[in-house]
Amino acid sequence: MKRDGTMKLTTLQSQLTRASLLTTFLVLLVCSAALLTYEYITSRSNWAAEMRTQADFIAHNSAAALVFNDPRAAQENLSLLHLQQRIHTAAIYDKDGRVFAFFRAQGQEPLPSTVDPALLRAGVVFSGSSMTLAYPIRHEDERVGTVYIEGGHDMLGRIATYGLILIAVMSMGLGIAVLFFNRLLRRVARPLDEMTQVAQEVMTKRAWGLRARETEYQDIGVLVNAFNNMLAEVQARTSELEVEMAERVRAEQGLRQADRRKDEFLATLAHELRNPLAPMTTALALIRREKSPPEVREKSMAILQRQLAQLVRLIDDLLDVSRVSTGKLSLRIERVELVDLLRGTVEMFQGLAGDKGLSLSFEEPGITVPLAGDAARLAQVFSNLLTNACRYTPLGGRIAVSVSCTDDMVEVAVQDSGLGIEPALQHRIFDLFEQGDKSLERGSAGLGIGLTLARQLVQLHGGEITVYSAGRNKGSRFMVRLPLEPVDRLPSSPTSPTTSSASSPEPRPAASAARPMRLLVADDNVDFATSLAELLRGLGHTVEVVHDGAAALAAAKRHPPEVALLDIGMPHLNGYELARKLRAERDLDATLLVAITGWGQARDREEAMRAGFDHHLTKPVDPAVLGGLLANAAERQPEAPPAL
Repeated sequence: MKRDGTMKLTTLQSQLTRASLLTTFLVLLVCSAALLTYEYITSRSNWAAEMRTQADFIAHNSAAALVFNDPRAAQENLSLLHLQQRIHTAAIYDKDGRVFAFFRAQGQEPLPSTVDPALLRAGVVFSGSSMTLAYPIRHEDERVGTVYIEGGHDMLGRIATYGLILIAVMSMGLGIAVLFFNRLLRRVARPLDEMTQVAQEVMTKRAWGLRARETEYQDIGVLVNAFNNMLAEVQARTSELEVEMAERVRAEQGLRQADRRKDEFLATLAHELRNPLAPMTTALALIRREKSPPEVREKSMAILQRQLAQLVRLIDDLLDVSRVSTGKLSLRIERVELVDLLRGTVEMFQGLAGDKGLSLSFEEPGITVPLAGDAARLAQVFSNLLTNACRYTPLGGRIAVSVSCTDDMVEVAVQDSGLGIEPALQHRIFDLFEQGDKSLERGSAGLGIGLTLARQLVQLHGGEITVYSAGRNKGSRFMVRLPLEPVDRLPSSPTSPTTSSASSPEPRPAASAARPMRLLVADDNVDFATSLAELLRGLGHTVEVVHDGAAALAAAKRHPPEVALLDIGMPHLNGYELARKLRAERDLDATLLVAITGWGQARDREEAMRAGFDHHLTKPVDPAVLGGLLANAAERQPEAPPAL
């Protein structure tokens, strides 16, 4: 760390080099100190042994001279030490410590008068570059004198020489260690440098496929493999994140497109709802005018009836799309003669085509085409196609319907000479709320759900629907392909292969007026309940009106009705609970319970039947259908006594 608190940066290579050199130096220094110590101790021992050998030789030869008091013989023995250049002074002392004979080199210090007893006990004493020895002279195990020798030694010089040699060896060793370790370190650090370069390139270039090269070192190879495995894992995770991000972007774009299409749909829905409401409002104003002639009133009534039918069809199409999308649409599969169905559908559109100045033709195949299907739903498919053809074909155009058969399929073509479809739009023309012409000049063009519903219904029948158009203002050709079924395989009862209808049989329209009956109408919509009661009273029936479930239960107990027309969503007591309570009353066993509600899903019908209702009618109710239901009820039930 620096004084300012920042970290001092260094490289791993320099740290390893410094550590290796320091370790090598310390090892060589310890070895050198050990060698010098060993040399010093060995040299002292050798010098002491050599001096003792000389002293022992002098003592052995001079013992007799001391015994027989022969100084001349002792002096001759000492004279032999002249050959030893390291010996400076030598002397023989008698047992009383007096000098008996001596030898002294020139310039040396005089002999000591006596031998130091400590020196005699130590034997050899080193001092600086000299050493002193005292060796006893014995004769027959009796000490008769002492040999005293002084000499020089060059141990310091030898130690210095050894030190210089060791310094040179240490220098050479450190140099060799530096060269060897740097070479080894470069080989070891190369994989690490490559890993660093790969990591930098991966981060800068986002090249996740780069990998570090393998190395011959096992331990570093483990690190390299771990690094490459980490890059592979990061690459896989990055790919997953990129895919997820792409999916999120697509989902976000889809949500934005769906939101845009939702806004467009709501605007179109508001437009399509206002279109029939506008003439209905005008027709209602004409009817309310006191001075309106009868023919104006009749025309206004016809306008109301047509526009109301348009609203009902609009709502039914929306509900059908929802049912098909959620898999809750029930098909009543039965034997269908396709040519007859197409003939009736084309005849139904002849009036609309004539009003728009269009030529509508049907090319009959001349054979019967039986198949298994829902006649009402198939008619709905071809009606939607013909509606679009009439809507988008200009004045004087042509519309042709044709049928062709193969071995196992039948093809129905609806071709027009109208506005056509752009090639870019043809692959999504069957999508929900998608329309070919969205300009303001198109007029009333619907919600864009007709083709979607047609495709879904055709797919439920096991077929497919396609479209082809050469381009704008070049007409369109819609092709419906349906599977042919052998006659022996056609179903004998109108049940769906996948779903069953839980609804009650639809009541037939009234052929004649029903006898007067006692009726109960329960609905929290005051206007609907009141208008329905007035309609029924106009048919001669006695009607009691209530606006919640509890009041309906009390009224039924008070005056048991022959027929009860009940709403489902009512305050205090909903229609299902009301039906269960009514069925629990013994006096109401013969009462016919009819649900009149805006809930028209299959599960709503099933729930109504389980609650005890006899019939389920979806608002708005056709007066003719309601009249037929009451006529059937009047025929099955005996005339009830008048209410009290």
